[in-house]
Amino acid sequence: MRSIAAELWDEWTALPGEDEETDSSELAGLAAALPFKKNEDSGMAFLGSSRLWALRRMVRLWKNSRWKLDWNVASSLSVPLSMKGRVELSMPPGLYDAVAAYEGNDRWAWVRGVWGGCGTLYAPKTGYYLVIRTHAEAVVRRTARILQKAGISASGRTYGKHELIVRAQQDITVFLNKIGLTGASLRVEDKAILRAMRDQANRIRNCDTANINKALKAAEEQSELAASLLRDGLVETLPQNLRVLVEARLEHPEESLSELGRRLSPPVTKSTVKYRWARLQKFIGEAELADLHT
Repeated sequence: MRSIAAELWDEWTALPGEDEETDSSELAGLAAALPFKKNEDSGMAFLGSSRLWALRRMVRLWKNSRWKLDWNVASSLSVPLSMKGRVELSMPPGLYDAVAAYEGNDRWAWVRGVWGGCGTLYAPKTGYYLVIRTHAEAVVRRTARILQKAGISASGRTYGKHELIVRAQQDITVFLNKIGLTGASLRVEDKAILRAMRDQANRIRNCDTANINKALKAAEEQSELAASLLRDGLVETLPQNLRVLVEARLEHPEESLSELGRRLSPPVTKSTVKYRWARLQKFIGEAELADLHT
C-alpha cells in the first residue's frame, strides 16, 4: 500500500488549474516558500529545490497566471539529466519580487502553494504532525494568521529556518480540506480511525493480561494457604462455609475467584469469595495468636 505522503503529493500535483486569480495566488505562495538566491551582477533570481514536482507545477500555473506574458518560465527550468537532485528555475530582476510578494484574493490557494513549496506531513507510529518549514519568516507569519482564522491550532519555532507545526489530527484534516486535498484528508482520517482501534485493542489486551496475571497470583497464594491448612490438619476446624471454600481451592488451584464461587453450593459471587478468604486469613491469624498465648 502506498504511503499517505506519496498519495498526498500525487493529489497536489494533479490538481487542475482554476481561474487566473486562484492560480496566481497559488503560484505566489509557491514562489515565496521555495528557497531562492539572487545573482548580484545580473539581479536574476534562482529558485532551487529537490522537489521537481513543485517546480513543474509552478510552470503549469504560470501559463494561467497574471504574469504569463512577462516571462517564459518553462524555458528557464533546469532539470538534472538524472531527474534527481536540485532543480532550478530562473526569473528576471524584479519579477520574482513581484510574484513572491503577491498575496491575491484566494488565501487558501496561496497556502496550497506554500504547502507545495515547503510543507511536509509526518506519520510516525503514533499520531501525525504537519510542518511548514521555510527560510521566509513572512510566509510563516501570514500562514499562521490564515490558520488561526480557520480555527486551526499551530505552534511555531525558529532554528535556522522558520517552522509552523500542526499536531492535532482534526486540524490536519481541516487544513488538507482547505487546500483542496480531500483525498489525502480522508486517508488521514481513515488511518487515524484504524490506529485508534488498534490502540484500543492493545489496551484491552494489556488489561486482560494484567487481570489474568493478578488472578493467577491470587489463586497461587490461596492454594499455598489451603495446602498449609491441610498439612496442619486445620481444615476440619474451620467453619463450614470456609471449609468448603478451602476444599474447592485445593481441587481447582488455577481457577479465578469468579469460577471458584460458581463451584460452591449454593454458588456465590466473586466479592463473596474475596470476603470469605479475608475471613479465613483473619481466622488463621487469631488461631496463631491463641497458640502463642497457650
